[in-house]
Amino acid sequence: MSNLKKYDFDITVAANTYAGELALPYVTAALLGAETIAKGRCRLIEGVQFKAVINTLTTADTIQAASCTFADGADLSLGEQVVELSDLAVMEVICRGTLFPTWVAAQGSMNRDGDLPIEFTDFLMASVAQRTGTNLESLMWQGDAGTIFGVGLLSNDGVIDEAGIDASAMADFVEADTGAAAWTAANILTNLSLIFDAASAIPGILQKPGCGFYVSYEAYAFFLQAIAAQSTNQGYNQDLGGATYLGYPVYPTPGIPNTVDVAVFTYPENVVVGTNNYTADTSAQLIPAYAYDGSDNVKVAMRFGVGVNVAVPGDGVVGFNFT
Repeated sequence: MSNLKKYDFDITVAANTYAGELALPYVTAALLGAETIAKGRCRLIEGVQFKAVINTLTTADTIQAASCTFADGADLSLGEQVVELSDLAVMEVICRGTLFPTWVAAQGSMNRDGDLPIEFTDFLMASVAQRTGTNLESLMWQGDAGTIFGVGLLSNDGVIDEAGIDASAMADFVEADTGAAAWTAANILTNLSLIFDAASAIPGILQKPGCGFYVSYEAYAFFLQAIAAQSTNQGYNQDLGGATYLGYPVYPTPGIPNTVDVAVFTYPENVVVGTNNYTADTSAQLIPAYAYDGSDNVKVAMRFGVGVNVAVPGDGVVGFNFT
């Protein structure tokens, strides 16, 4: 007797090609799967064609004693940073039989305001987009050694270490050595204090909106444990989403892996992510391979571009425990 379960599909997946703005719902969903983008912890620049120039204005003191003439001290200087996109593609093959039970369950348990759409075709595309965003989050922070993405915020080769940081988009951030000990709940406050002290020496950074710490989820958990241990208020043992250090937010960031002890202190406007969303260079395709090759597969393809950089190279601190 066969143990194979036969699915009698009363659904079909029609071939569709979406380009430019028609691809927007699917490509945007993939981008928003990256938590740094979705939660507004960066400056997102859309509609980029290959590269974008970020202009920065640096000012010195401009006030002088009143007189009858000008005494221009060249107090304003214009700098620029470039965000260059990497062309990325999603080329997934999905078995209808694998996704079908999940879709059926979603129909029964999700309302129309759920995170994923109910229609099977849209559900399939959204499922791929969601997983793509998770992958993109890692590439944005860690870069890669396979030249898929190139330079990330904290590394250029997929490994966050001294060499990776020195070649990353944040290479010019101030470095704060927290010592060789692994980060724990017992020393996380000391480590954040070292990073904060370095940041306080950077003119104007503490006044920037949203300025705070970007840490791994493990380091965030250590932080919650540390502040809970310091308080006799039992409320600290409850959910602490949005916890702060001296009033500055601590952002748990999945793009920073738990396997490394590193934290970044900067502000969202300084973390720049460029995409070619809203351009003709984005596309999404749905190919019902099962209709042509005897398989039960559907192919999903997406093409888009993403790049990262910082707006002001000196406006940040990277703290870590390796040399």
